[in-house]
Amino acid sequence: MPKTISIIGGGAAGFFSAINIAKKNPSYRITIYEASNNLLSKVLISGGGRCNVTNTISDPKVLVNNYPRGFDFLGSVFNKFTTLDTQKWFTKHGVNLKTESDGRVFPATDSSETIYKCLYQNCIELGVNIKLKHRLIDLTFNQGRWHLKFKEQHESSDIAILATGINSGIIRLLEKLSIPIIQPVPSLFTFNSKNHKQLNLSGISVSNALVSINELPNRTENGSLLITHWGYSGPSILKLSSWLAFDIEKLNYDFNLSINWNSYDLKSLEKRLFLNVINNPKQKVRNWNEHGLPKRLWQQLFDSTGFKDYVNWSEIGKKGIDKLISILTKYEVRILGKTTYKEEFVTAGGINLGAVDVNSFSIKNHSNLYAVGELLNIDAVTGGFNFQAAWSGAYILSEHLSNMH
Repeated sequence: MPKTISIIGGGAAGFFSAINIAKKNPSYRITIYEASNNLLSKVLISGGGRCNVTNTISDPKVLVNNYPRGFDFLGSVFNKFTTLDTQKWFTKHGVNLKTESDGRVFPATDSSETIYKCLYQNCIELGVNIKLKHRLIDLTFNQGRWHLKFKEQHESSDIAILATGINSGIIRLLEKLSIPIIQPVPSLFTFNSKNHKQLNLSGISVSNALVSINELPNRTENGSLLITHWGYSGPSILKLSSWLAFDIEKLNYDFNLSINWNSYDLKSLEKRLFLNVINNPKQKVRNWNEHGLPKRLWQQLFDSTGFKDYVNWSEIGKKGIDKLISILTKYEVRILGKTTYKEEFVTAGGINLGAVDVNSFSIKNHSNLYAVGELLNIDAVTGGFNFQAAWSGAYILSEHLSNMH
């Protein structure tokens, strides 16, 4: 009798597992059980509805540096299924891809629907069953089979694959099975600062900010930064939130953000400012245009120093220079709270990777039980990296089941 496989979760990792298992083992009877009424919801909304499928970084040693959690585990994983393999896979399955200047890879259509249709249609063509509104309530192993309890029915199968992402219900089931968990916290979030002093600059961005948290001084990130009506966002902020996810949670999302607006080198900036005192003594400081910042931002920063509009370089003295340096390189904002991107937000935490076999994605000490995707304690910065971890894990799992068959 053909073996049955139950995949819990109808997201990227679940679908990629189902397709690759079915292609290698047509005799398997595979069913995807999705708790909600929507399939591939993160695929549809990722990358602003364009779906950032992967990244062009193909060297595993470089690629793993984008994963705050999981980098040690993922080295051998990416050796077996790389970002190039992902691109070849989607191209082979009818999806034309394009690469943007920052290395992010998208479908050429600029529509996540393209990825959705590719994954969904492949599942249907391969005979994978898909059941919606099947939220897993209980999972037990008995007499060599996994028994799945849903609200309305019970199912059993030879093999169970958990591809659920993280939620309180699945954590409860994992704890019941004595599978070690790292309690999840949000990652990749923006910083809230109610009534901050730059509300009038909402929508203005800088391309090369350097950001850090005063209470956690050992980590800095650079990249573009966006001023918003609720606080601060952009890649530099998202990277900082990702790398420091657990530390920021311990601070209860109450901390002081420090911004170097243009990644200025302190010594060279000081030299440039003193040269203005020597070379342009009568020029108004407010009219200085070598700061490399949007004009409105510079003028707001200047105003925050308390200088008069008419003050010139000869009048501000060393204290004035120090004040300018501080406002340009150590602009401080009190942060209270975070904003996550609803369904798109990423979670740090999940199944402890020590409990997962890196060669098969099986859960140690549990027969025929596997886990892939965001349920594992793996997460990444933005750029297609979270999806890549899901594709690679699902593919390796499918290879393992192929060899088992």
